[in-house]
Amino acid sequence: ARGCLLSAFLDMPADEDRTEGTAAKRARVGRVLPPAVVTSDVLDLGFGLPPAGPISGAQGDIEDIWKLHEEACSQDKDFYTDPATGYLVMTRISHDRRGKCCGSGCRHCPYSYTNVRSKTLADKIQQPAFLHVGAGDRKFEALAKQDVETKDAGVDAGVVVLFWSGGKDSFLTLRALTRLGHEVVLITTFDAATRVIANQEMHISLVERQARHLDVSLVGIPLHPGTEYVDRLKAGLEVVRGRPRRVVALAFGDLHLQHIRDWREDRLGPAGLGQGLGAEAPVRLYPLWQRPYEELHEDLEASGVPCEVSALGARISPAGLLKVGAPFGRALAEEVSRAGMDAFGEKGEFHSLAKVWEVTRARALGLAEP
Repeated sequence: ARGCLLSAFLDMPADEDRTEGTAAKRARVGRVLPPAVVTSDVLDLGFGLPPAGPISGAQGDIEDIWKLHEEACSQDKDFYTDPATGYLVMTRISHDRRGKCCGSGCRHCPYSYTNVRSKTLADKIQQPAFLHVGAGDRKFEALAKQDVETKDAGVDAGVVVLFWSGGKDSFLTLRALTRLGHEVVLITTFDAATRVIANQEMHISLVERQARHLDVSLVGIPLHPGTEYVDRLKAGLEVVRGRPRRVVALAFGDLHLQHIRDWREDRLGPAGLGQGLGAEAPVRLYPLWQRPYEELHEDLEASGVPCEVSALGARISPAGLLKVGAPFGRALAEEVSRAGMDAFGEKGEFHSLAKVWEVTRARALGLAEP
């Protein structure tokens, strides 16, 4: 994004054509920057564009970016050279010296993109950042500014971080955690280039819309090629802790697949994500674990939130049984079950979107109406 790619603008030939159309600019910039980052404020710069000729934008180059960045930071350097463009990119060290977010959506912004306009935040972030600050966090921050002890004010600094996909299982998990009195922060990982959530096949902006309607804090975590998943999660949790909030638990919407739970316990437990935290390592919560599907149907119906199929897995049989956009409910679950598949798509047969904005926040979360 602009602000982190420094072009040789001053050295450009006098006869350089700067009148090319927006489509041509978008095509050229898109070979280097993720498509969602190629916004009007990047194109309107008139400089910082890749050369018109072929660019070596191989996957290996993308993977090298993060290694190059860490190496540059370890040497206290302000810049490193982007392997695809030859341009200089500001490091985290350089941003730290600047002292604030410039609002441009820079690749290595260490300030959680606090000055990026909220309407474009989901399209721009390249590092984990809050996409929405919910009611609980706003109250916590207000008390902190007043120098009020949060415990005396009835506000606990501890939060449960819920791994949020935007589907029905995540939504039902949020309702369960809310009933238990937990304050929740959602985290969602998505592809940094396409801005699409894996498996769900939906844009991160839909999850942002959910969080805004529910007024629950949401941290978005872009996933880049060549970066470790658990390392990105660690960075996301550091964003939560930076408010500062205490992460007391990690919550998941798993229903009954033991091997998935085992993987989470191994990679996200004390020996993985919580390594080195000792007693501060967050516990893992599975509020929906082995709950009867009838109870889940009843809770979903009580919420009034309509859900629809957002994506199909590879093991759909017979063909045509499920379609993207089909409403999820008892009838669809029964049909899927008769076909020999899991009624809730727990084995990846299908994925869903919870359209929480169709009802009031209070009803969606199971709270008393104001």
